[in-house]
Amino acid sequence: MRVPKGDRRASFLAGDPHCKEHQVDIRKATEQDIDAILALNRQIGQLHFEQVPEVFCPPSPEDRAFLLGAIADEARLFCVAVVAGEVAGFLTARIDLNESVPFLSKLPVCRITTVVVDEGQRSRGIGRALIAHGDQWGKARGASQLRLEVMAFNERARALYERLGFKAQSQTMAR
Repeated sequence: MRVPKGDRRASFLAGDPHCKEHQVDIRKATEQDIDAILALNRQIGQLHFEQVPEVFCPPSPEDRAFLLGAIADEARLFCVAVVAGEVAGFLTARIDLNESVPFLSKLPVCRITTVVVDEGQRSRGIGRALIAHGDQWGKARGASQLRLEVMAFNERARALYERLGFKAQSQTMAR
């Protein structure tokens, strides 16, 4: 889906820097991006549902209203990666601040809540660009750390996060 240029927040080069089609523009998501965001959300949602159906529901029509609400939420980051005029990925993040647990740090943390890159666009630096943008956004808001969660089955994403310097801090277990 073609998207308007909008207000660019960051621009990154992926692959050959001399090739315009490899430029990744990161900008704030808008309502006009919803169809492309929904298509990406279906990709990640279906995969997660197939792998862990006891945790995830299949994509549904309710996703549209939820995502539009997230786009409108000024307290969170909702950005899209645009390559050659097409939305190729998105990232959502928020700032978490512990105000109630006395034995946990009170420093703000930027928590990436979703990262998705179109299946046909992976391994081109788009995920890396989105995460770099999320990190910059968090630091600008005083975040002391960048955190995210990844499902155990998602080896490709885990490998990317490890290459970017993320290390496991905890593990969620279920039975």
